[in-house]
Order: sequence, then structure tokens, then C-alpha cells
Amino acid sequence: MKHNNIAKLIMYFFLLFILGCQQFNNQLNNEPDGLTSVSVDDTIQDVSPYEGDVFIGDAGDRFGTDEFALNSASIDGDTLNVNLSYSGGCETHQFTLVASNSFLESFPVQLPIYISHNANGDTCEAYPTEDYQFDLTQIKTLYQEAYRQEAGTIILRLKDAPNIDLVYEFTM
Repeated sequence: MKHNNIAKLIMYFFLLFILGCQQFNNQLNNEPDGLTSVSVDDTIQDVSPYEGDVFIGDAGDRFGTDEFALNSASIDGDTLNVNLSYSGGCETHQFTLVASNSFLESFPVQLPIYISHNANGDTCEAYPTEDYQFDLTQIKTLYQEAYRQEAGTIILRLKDAPNIDLVYEFTM
């Protein structure tokens, strides 16, 4: 009988020890009674767009030919902003804006461009949607050298968005 009471007492202290450890752990993690909560303020949100490279000239397949979906495109100042989706998620993907090195003569002039995608062999099946920015100052410089004018307007003809008029206007 005495051994039975000692066993019960040891079990009681063991149970108190376990509950005390759990309570202490919750206090360390700032969790009330074992509950975990996360607020928007607790997470770090990276909402800045990725920077894509710009190439002027005949690129061929040099920068990749992997598929993607162009969701939207717009110009703000000297920046082309695009939102795109692609299959992958395990490797780093690279997007390059490729521009022709010659303008189509019209008023205003037009410039064929396209976005090249290199998935780096990514076979994952996630479908991320991301924002990318491309700096258009190389295209502005190409125009300024070709037409010897500081200010101008170029209609960028984006291959993947034939129905979107991308009007790139700039001054000095």
C-alpha cells in the first residue's frame, strides 16, 4: 500500500512538472495557454517587385523560352511594370526584356519587345504570380541617339500582349 501511494505521488509530481514546462514554454513564446496566433504585423511582407534585365538586339533563344502568363503590363516613368505567372517555384527564374535595336517608322515610332523566361530547369508545379520591373532607360537612349532628340514617344509592341498599348513618353 505504501509503494502504491509513493507511485501516485511521483505520478502527481511528474504531471505537475509537465504542465509547468508547457506553461513556461507558452510564456517564452508569448502564447497564451498553448494557443498560437499570428497577425499581419508578425509577418514580413516583401511587396517590392523583382528587377528584370533588359537586352537590346537579336537575342534568339539566349535568355530562355520557358512559358509564362503575362497578366498585366504598364509603364510608369522609365519603368515597365509587369505581373506574370509561371509554373515552378523550386529554382530561381529569370525574366529578360528583349527589345529590337531598330524602330518601326510610324508616328509615334514603334518598337517590338518581348519578355524571355528562363526557368533554369525548374520542374516544380507551384504557380507563382509575381511583379517585375524593367528599366527602360536603354530604350530611351537608343531613341535619343537614333533621332537626336531628348524627348520622345515610343509605342512598345509587347509580343505577349498585342492588345495592350504601352506608350513610353519621356522628356529630358
